[in-house]
Amino acid sequence: MSKGYRTSLLLFMASALLLFAFGASAQLPPCSSCDPYTSSCSQACLTCLVYGYEGCESWEESTCGGGVVCIPDNCTPSWSETSRVTQGTYDGNSWQDCTHHSVQWVTLTDANHCNNDSDFWTRSYCDNVIDGYKNGIYPDCCDGYGPGGPDPLYTCDGHHYCTG
Repeated sequence: MSKGYRTSLLLFMASALLLFAFGASAQLPPCSSCDPYTSSCSQACLTCLVYGYEGCESWEESTCGGGVVCIPDNCTPSWSETSRVTQGTYDGNSWQDCTHHSVQWVTLTDANHCNNDSDFWTRSYCDNVIDGYKNGIYPDCCDGYGPGGPDPLYTCDGHHYCTG
């Protein structure tokens, strides 16, 4: 084995070791991705120390508990639906069938009150539920009865989203 080849091999191995060490720390998510509804206080993450023109140039290992809002390690949230309010209805149709949609604002509550900030004991999201269907030529899912007769009566207000 030539001296130049050994030197190249040594440099390659040292570079690979450094890349592996850097890659291992890069596997941690940034602390900005900690979720107050799911992240434990001890979950490891990275905090940016130095910002540059192209993003963060220097990172430091931290935990999601570094920012005050997190779930203590000894608590498991118990989420259950506590509210569902329809905020809009519309139809999705084609020439031979249609679907009736209800857009609903859903609230979940953590019965264990795990998060150390009470603002995060509830959470909400918008749910688009298909709650009806008609089949036939040019059916209308916004005006008239459903396929089962007088119940359900399909109506629509044209809202496709939740307002919160």
